[in-house]
Amino acid sequence: MQRFSGAVEFLAHVDVGELRGWVAAIPFEEWPQQHPTDDQLKPAMVTDLEWHGFGAKAKPVIDGLMGHFPGAYPFQIMLSVVMPKHVIPAHKDEQPPYWLTRAHVPLITNDDSEFLVEGISYHLAVGNAYRVNTMREHRVVNLGRVPRVHMMFDVGAT
Repeated sequence: MQRFSGAVEFLAHVDVGELRGWVAAIPFEEWPQQHPTDDQLKPAMVTDLEWHGFGAKAKPVIDGLMGHFPGAYPFQIMLSVVMPKHVIPAHKDEQPPYWLTRAHVPLITNDDSEFLVEGISYHLAVGNAYRVNTMREHRVVNLGRVPRVHMMFDVGAT
């Protein structure tokens, strides 16, 4: 299996109902990187699979998507929230030689949330999974009224 060289590509339809309901029930004040004295919630990233049972909740979705990557394995499982009116600045991720792609699974989004890769805007819809090349310059802009929450994981070659 070869490393994904594109930017963003539809991967599969995915049933995120249970995972979406689980994440929606967690108050954003309980997410990491929040500080009780701040008056505004910040974007946050969860990598702790024990956090509110994240690993167990994500496993069925990840297992289903790994069928698209025979012989590969998932690693670096993440949950990301970008709050309304927040931006994740443009950056490129360094990836190890065994990295093939990152899978994005939108759980909560809005029409005013964009994922931009090399200046091209993509709207990643709930109910779909996408392969993303994070070695290309990318950023997130959420101009909507609701948070944008994605579950993501990297795919590695054996």
